[in-house]
Formats: sequence, C-alpha cells, structure tokens
Amino acid sequence: MAKKIISLQLAAELRRLYAEYPVAAARAAAALKTKPPANRLDGQALRHFFAEDEKVGRIVRRIKEIQGDE
Repeated sequence: MAKKIISLQLAAELRRLYAEYPVAAARAAAALKTKPPANRLDGQALRHFFAEDEKVGRIVRRIKEIQGDE
C-alpha cells in the first residue's frame, strides 16, 4: 500500500490528534464510572459520557481523514 504524502500542517495536526486521543479516551472511560447505589448512567452522567465519546469519535474520524482511510 502506498503511503500518502501530507503537508507539514497536516502532519502537525496529526501529531496533535494522536496526543489528544488517549486523553479523550481516558475522559470517556472516566465518565463511565458510576457510584453506588445506582451503578448506572442516566441523566447528566449519560450526557457527559456521550459528549466525551463524541470527542473521541471526532478525533478518530479526523485521523482517518488525514490518513486517507475514509
């Protein structure tokens, strides 16, 4: 498979995205943690998880876009 040549600006963005990805994934995982007795996500906690998960999704989509995977 041929490698895609990207500009310096896109390379910098790709490095930034790869640095942001584990932080965003950790935030999404932390949003899944619940406290007893409920042990379930609902209301604001669920909305918080979805917001953090969407950030991870945006990062992954942009990485794929830059790499030509989409």
